[in-house]
This record gives sequence, structure tokens and C-alpha cells, in this order.
Amino acid sequence: MKNLIAVSLLSLTAISCGPKNQKPSAQYEQKKASLEDMERDSPLRFLSVSGSHRGNLVNQTVVEGEITNKATVVSYKNISLQIKFLDNEGSVIEKQKKVLDETVKPGAAIEFKIKTSHVKGANAVNIDITDATADK
Repeated sequence: MKNLIAVSLLSLTAISCGPKNQKPSAQYEQKKASLEDMERDSPLRFLSVSGSHRGNLVNQTVVEGEITNKATVVSYKNISLQIKFLDNEGSVIEKQKKVLDETVKPGAAIEFKIKTSHVKGANAVNIDITDATADK
């Protein structure tokens, strides 16, 4: 009886440990593929931007910021930014669109710097991502 219990426990231990070099299951691969599809179809859900502006010595406005990719599988490129320059009351003085040529990898961030003509009366800047392309 003791031998039967010992063999049963040893068998359960061997079964629960299993082989260490198992391939990912089909269900895991399917979830990964659906996550990739979701990230490819809606890049704006996974990208965020922050930034600020300042003037330089040659009378230009310099917009500096960072774009963060919260996706886990997909990289993004050709990121379109809409920059709104605001006055003291928060009213929009001017809007500009710029496209960044860099690629943001999953879970990473990139910094950017955009120089533009001086925007008179701008006290604040609001930067939004309007579009991006999933990298292959």
C-alpha cells in the first residue's frame, strides 16, 4: 500500500512538471494574433504623446516631446501630429500638421523636436496624434 501511494505521488509530480521545452499552444498563438490585429487596426489606442514648446534665438518656435508606444507586438511609423498653439485663454491661434518619419517599437518611446516659424502670442501647445501606420 505504501508503495502504491509513493508511486502515485511520484507519477503526479512527474506529470505536473512536464517537459520544459514545450511549444506555445495553438490557443496562445491565436490570442497573440488577435492582439496583433487589434494593435494594427487601432494605433491611436496604443500611442501617446507629451511635449512643450519654446522660442529659440533665430525667432523660431521649437516643439519638443516624446511619443510612447504601449503596444506589446506592433511597431508604428509615419506618425501624424497635430500641433495647436494656444493663447492665454486657451483659444487656438494656429494649427500645424507634421509627420514623423521615425519608428516607435513596442513598449518603447522616442523623442522628437520640430522647428517651425514663430507663432506670436502662443503661451501653450497641445499635441495630438491623428494617425500612424503599423510597421510590418
